[in-house]
This record gives sequence, structure tokens and C-alpha cells, in this order.
Amino acid sequence: MRTRNRAVDGMTKIIMSILLVSSHQQSMESLWEEAAAQRHATPLALRAYTSRLIGGNPDLVLHGGGNTSLKTPDTLYVKGTGADLATVDEAHFTALDRDRLRRLLDDPQLSDAGRMQGVDACKMVTQSAKPSIETLMHAALPYSHVEHAHADAVLAVANVESCEATCNEVFGELAPVVPYRHSGAGLALACRQVFEARATNRSIGLILAFHGVVAFGHSARESYDNLLRLVTLAEVWLRSRNAWSLPVATTNESDASLAADLRDQASALAGFSLSMRIVSSPETLAFARRTDLADLARQGPPTPQHAIYTKRLPLIDGDMQTYAARYRMYLQQTLGDAAHGLDAAPRIVLDPAFGLCAFGVNDHYAGIAAEIYQHDIAIISRASAHGRYRSASAEDIARAEMEYGGFEQRVRLQQPA
Repeated sequence: MRTRNRAVDGMTKIIMSILLVSSHQQSMESLWEEAAAQRHATPLALRAYTSRLIGGNPDLVLHGGGNTSLKTPDTLYVKGTGADLATVDEAHFTALDRDRLRRLLDDPQLSDAGRMQGVDACKMVTQSAKPSIETLMHAALPYSHVEHAHADAVLAVANVESCEATCNEVFGELAPVVPYRHSGAGLALACRQVFEARATNRSIGLILAFHGVVAFGHSARESYDNLLRLVTLAEVWLRSRNAWSLPVATTNESDASLAADLRDQASALAGFSLSMRIVSSPETLAFARRTDLADLARQGPPTPQHAIYTKRLPLIDGDMQTYAARYRMYLQQTLGDAAHGLDAAPRIVLDPAFGLCAFGVNDHYAGIAAEIYQHDIAIISRASAHGRYRSASAEDIARAEMEYGGFEQRVRLQQPA
């Protein structure tokens, strides 16, 4: 039972925003500028340039997602873990020995965990940044330039029950579908297997089910253009199915006190004070008022990586205690004792009174959660307009929560008391 407590905590910083998602967005346009490209004197500098073009577009990459690489005959340069693709330069790429990476991929005696443990030993400079978790995927594909992004339009096409058939219709041999695998060695081997079995001389990428898209090419320009080509194919197809324009609702004055009450309950469950971001836009309000919201929202996010900030499920009925009990059960069933340390408080709340409310360990991360879920709303809405929306399995999403979810504790330790 929700209470409408009008005494909003004065210490709670509530950021109200109206963020409109245009239903008239044009197909993905290239940001390549020849004059700017000419100023990058080395292949790695040019690789960083196109990486920034990708990373600066939130419809392609969100908050730490996405990675890019460059191969020379002996070396793989891949974006380092923790580097923001929107701002990377040459120094943010880690150099690895390609021959040693090949041996990791080809050794039949190694487990996936063993392969991943061996990646750091392939670094050319021991003190360099930890390479991307997708390093082996980049190593497995025989192109000098590879991009991996979580493009919204591609996820909106692929995240349906009929993923394989739909993607074959939209992308065909240009980008065969790779079944979902968790980031790391399993995904790298699956990409190599699908590429070797199904790619043709027309192929320019791969569609990663419930994960995103890979594009490749023989130059920075070609690989970047191939990514945009696949995303544009997805956008055009969605428009042709009347699945692009997002439902909207009339905005109204949001009930900040209701959201603040939910924030207090979530903070109690989390064991620490959560910041809050409210987004009352025509799109978030329309989504929160959908008659099929329970089915859609409880599938999970479009890609497990989003659950790092949003958790697997939003709260949609205001019943915080029941939500927490069910979330604890989900964590126990999927992770067992490994779930220790993950709290059961929601990070996303959907309500017809205010649309979307996001919680985070501080204002910055509340804003990240809000931004990611707005993209999720667009993806879920578009996918459900042409098929039955589906996400990765509960087990796969829980694994992502477990492996990446420790960032909140680290942030709290770094924050001033």
C-alpha cells in the first residue's frame, strides 16, 4: 500500500526532467568528417576518432558500453576497460599479442574461464589498462577493424520471440545472428563459429541476440560505415512495420511526494540512502500506463548489461515489500549463495502518476539509470509493436548483475561521509 506523504525529505535531491524522444528521428547519419579524419596521423588515432563518433551517440552506446579494436599483423589494440568510448584516445587502447590470443582461442583444453584468465598475460605492456571483456571476440574476427555496440534500433528488431527469423529478414547474410552468450570467451567462440559457418563475402557484421551488434571492415571508415548501415536497416524496417513512433500520453503534474516515499522505502531495503531522478515525459507516462505493462516490464531489459544500473525488473505496482521478496527469490534461484551482497531494492519505478523514477547510489548514477531505462522503453515499445518482446533469461541477467553490480559499494566507499 502506497502512502502519499506530502512531507518530502528536504535532503532528497529530486531532479524533475521532461525528455522527449522524437518519433521523427532520421535514419542514422554518418558523422565522419574527412578534414577531421585527415588530422589523425596514425591508424590507432583514426581508430580512436571513429570510436568517439560511435561512443558519442547514445542510440549506439550507453554509459560504459561498447568497444572497438584495431589489428596490425602482430598486435590487437582494444579499448581498455573503464574507458568511455565517447572520449577515448590512443592511450585508452591496450595492445595485446595476437599470436598468444589465437592460442587461447584455439586451445581445446582450456575452459572459457581459463581463456579469460589468460587474456591479461597477452598484454604487450604489463602496466597497461585491463583490456575489454570482449577482447577475445575482437581477436576471433578476421578484420582489422571491429565495432561492438548496443544499438537501440538493432535490439528493437532482434528482441522478440522470432529473433532468428526476423533478423534474417532484416539483415540476411549481411549480419548473421549469434545466439546469446555471456560476455567473454563463450561469446567470442560463438561469434567465430557463426562467422565461419554463415558469413559470406557480403557480410559486414553480426547480430548478437539480446546483446547488440558487431560490425567490421578493412579500415576505420569502412567499419564505422558498416555499423551505421546495419543500424539504418533496422530503423527503416521498424518504420515499415509502423514500429518506430513511440506511444505518448498527456503530461501532468508529477506527484513528487509519492516518488519520494518510494525512494525512502527503497533506501531502507538497500541499506543506504538512494538518490532519485524523475522523468515525466509523454513517452514514460504512456509506457507506465500500458495495459500490457506487467508482461513487458517483467521480461527484463533489452540487454543484460543494462541491469547493472536498472536491475532486472522495475517496480510497477508500488508494493515495495512484495517486490523485494520476489527479487530476493529470483536472486537465490539464479545465483544461490553468490547473490550475497546484492540488495533487493528496485532501481526503476514505473507509475502512471509520474512515469519513470530511477534510483541510484548518488545523483549521477540515478541519472544513468533513468537515461538507460528511457532507451529501454523505446526498445521495448518498438519490439512489442512488431512481435512479442523478449529479453535474455533470468539466469543470464542475474549473472550480469552479480559480476558488475559491485560498483555501488565502491562508489559509496569513495563518497565523503
